[in-house]
Amino acid sequence: MSTINNSMEYYQSNQGLLSMLNNKKSGNALIDQIVSNNDLIFQRKMESMGLSTNGSDSKFKNVDTAATNLLDALSKLDDDSLYNAETGKEYDNAELIKGVTNFVTAYNSTITNMTNCGGSLNNTFSTEFVEAFKAKKDEFENIGISLGSDNKLVIDQEKLKAANHEDIKALLGSSSSYYNNIASAVNSIDTIVNKALAMGSSNYNAKGLLL
Repeated sequence: MSTINNSMEYYQSNQGLLSMLNNKKSGNALIDQIVSNNDLIFQRKMESMGLSTNGSDSKFKNVDTAATNLLDALSKLDDDSLYNAETGKEYDNAELIKGVTNFVTAYNSTITNMTNCGGSLNNTFSTEFVEAFKAKKDEFENIGISLGSDNKLVIDQEKLKAANHEDIKALLGSSSSYYNNIASAVNSIDTIVNKALAMGSSNYNAKGLLL
């Protein structure tokens, strides 16, 4: 889990505890001030990371949507029907190739949206994605996928079509370490973005207290 996510969880737990104490004390002014100060400090921290706490900032929502689509595309590659021939028919990898292409498209869209956001959100998770690829670089290149200078994936369609379908499943199926690394990163992105956006939503009053 990223350090950004840890800081978010730490903030959330402390704000929740303070809010709970304040409710029990019927709006103690001192606790109001502590919560308000913490909220301001955390907002500045999020902004320094490139994350807005303004719920209207759509580019952060776009990152979350793109990352969710990425995980969905990767999950679909775990479908056994992609790797086995229909009864009485010769195996055809057309649907598998389409699935891998969709994964690469979703991956590159996520990279684009993170780049648009900038800040530590981009730096942290772009690095995690690149490191996950590098750990399986030989396996990716074996099926015709390489990493471009812009951190996006590039497909050699002819090599992908000729790749062994079992090699693709071993690399991109849900039992692989690559799948687990990407799933973990996507879950962290989802948690971070949604909690940061919630800071500017109607769930909080002017003092930063949960309503």
